[in-house]
Amino acid sequence: MKKKIIFFLLALSAALVLTGCGKKQEKSGSATDGEYVLYYLNIDGDGLTRVEKKLDLPEDTEAAVRLILEELNKVDKKDEYKYTKVLNDQILVDSIHLIEEGEVVINFGSGYTQMNPGREILVRAAIVKSLMPLDGVSYVSFTIDDEPLTNEEGIVVDRMSEDTFVLDDDRSEVYNYTETVTLYMANKTGDGLVEVSVDVEANDNQSLEEAVLEALKENYGNDTISPIPKGLTFHRIHVLQKICYVDLSTDILTGVPGVDENIKVYSMVNTLTSLSRINQVQFTIDGELVPKMNDVSGFDSLMSYDYYYLSEADQ
Repeated sequence: MKKKIIFFLLALSAALVLTGCGKKQEKSGSATDGEYVLYYLNIDGDGLTRVEKKLDLPEDTEAAVRLILEELNKVDKKDEYKYTKVLNDQILVDSIHLIEEGEVVINFGSGYTQMNPGREILVRAAIVKSLMPLDGVSYVSFTIDDEPLTNEEGIVVDRMSEDTFVLDDDRSEVYNYTETVTLYMANKTGDGLVEVSVDVEANDNQSLEEAVLEALKENYGNDTISPIPKGLTFHRIHVLQKICYVDLSTDILTGVPGVDENIKVYSMVNTLTSLSRINQVQFTIDGELVPKMNDVSGFDSLMSYDYYYLSEADQ
């Protein structure tokens, strides 16, 4: 896919090697002047906030992990308007074990499963990113009541590493770029999808994923119809492990005149999965999984690109 990218790089401080047992190595997330970087949830609950704290970490890795988890579960009163704690009183850490290859296994109680998908992803990201700078920690795995954590499809979540979570919060550069993408618009009869190639712009305030979804609201000629409601808001969009999690406003329930409900949904799915870093899409509405959205069943499942809805000219 053709890209025209202009990056305006800001200087990024070098990571400081933390002290501890084992071989010393540089890892991203370390802070300077003896401080340690922790990741909390932001006030809106739709991203992470990077916080530097002075911590007296024990040399024992499991003890250091436990201390960091305790820190993530408390916020000073003076900082409550800046960010929120990662865990709550219903999410208990039952045990922590360090096994081979530097893998930390954190076992949670059943309260962990009560989180909605959007928050769960952020909680997981905050914990993993806060633990990875520790010497002796190469991977983090979650279990629930001693059983491996699974996603909405029942698939076991693999052990996580420094490269598992790359969120917009991590960007060390100010950027602005234009990319040529394929949008899937409704055909003029509203019962099929038509490919339209357009240039969209992403920047610090709008990710590429949000930009392409917003572009679906526009008109691109007499042979296509905008397939989604004009008032639809995308509350949160995160891409993790090639799955794009999109939290929609209730405006998604509004019908688009002349457009089939499945076309409305798969215009978003096919458009997003045409981006190189997305294979599947998971929708929520106001933070909740919804099994059926109007006439569309399985709206709470992981959705993949579907050729079935393409108009004959585009098949």
